Amino acid sequence: MENELARLRVVGITYNQIENGMYAMVLEEEGGNHRLPIIIGYNEAQSIECLLQKIKTPRPLTHEFTSEILTSFGIEIESVVIKQLDNGIFTADVVLKKGEESKVLDARSSDAIALAMRADAPIFTSRALLDKSGIERDAFAPRQLHASRQSIPVKTAIERVKNPASYSYDNESLETLRRMMEKAVEEEDYEKAGEIKNEIDKRHNRADKSHE
Repeated sequence: MENELARLRVVGITYNQIENGMYAMVLEEEGGNHRLPIIIGYNEAQSIECLLQKIKTPRPLTHEFTSEILTSFGIEIESVVIKQLDNGIFTADVVLKKGEESKVLDARSSDAIALAMRADAPIFTSRALLDKSGIERDAFAPRQLHASRQSIPVKTAIERVKNPASYSYDNESLETLRRMMEKAVEEEDYEKAGEIKNEIDKRHNRADKSHE
């Protein structure tokens, strides 16, 4: 059981109500019933959210830049294995490979996962860790998890509570929304860009359903 590995995938980012300014990245066991939430910082959440929402940034973010460095030197990320220290902090082993040579490096779990996602490398954890720190999928209510297309950044969520009308895009055309999203990306306001993209996706989904 200790050495048995389970493969994970990132299913979304949600705001952690306990620690202000922190996010929870939620991973789900492939073919299983466990989810593993990991607390991460704003920069890491932004990097992963941009990838989930397929937002193109005018310049590479840190993880994208690091990934490009590895690729340019012919170094592959073979896999990432999530671990948990005695104090409860999650960490990761990143398995790098170049030709016949391989090396395992210790990394923060958020950095390792952000790189693995960009390299399309598998993410694993031990079955023992899932049994210890994972939660049942049904116990993590959908309203608690903002999946990639429904994710609402912290500042946006707070402002919506204070003044919901200020974030209504109902009267904007799709073309206007696209221009607004491009401008937000140019200004590196990825929270706003992500929110506008969510609105565009919702309209496309409604249009698709109306044609069914």
